Amino acid sequence: MILSGAQSILAGVFFTIMSRGPADLSIATVAGYAGFGAFYFLVSAVWLTLKRAK
Repeated sequence: MILSGAQSILAGVFFTIMSRGPADLSIATVAGYAGFGAFYFLVSAVWLTLKRAK
């Protein structure tokens, strides 16, 4: 969770910096952030499933 929070902070800073420049409206702008979020969700789901199975 700490890693996910740190990634969210970095993404927020990155998006804030990007907002000061010319607008590049593309799904690719947020695809990496969404991909990491999905990865963290998957890891958490597997971890909780294994923890519950014990």
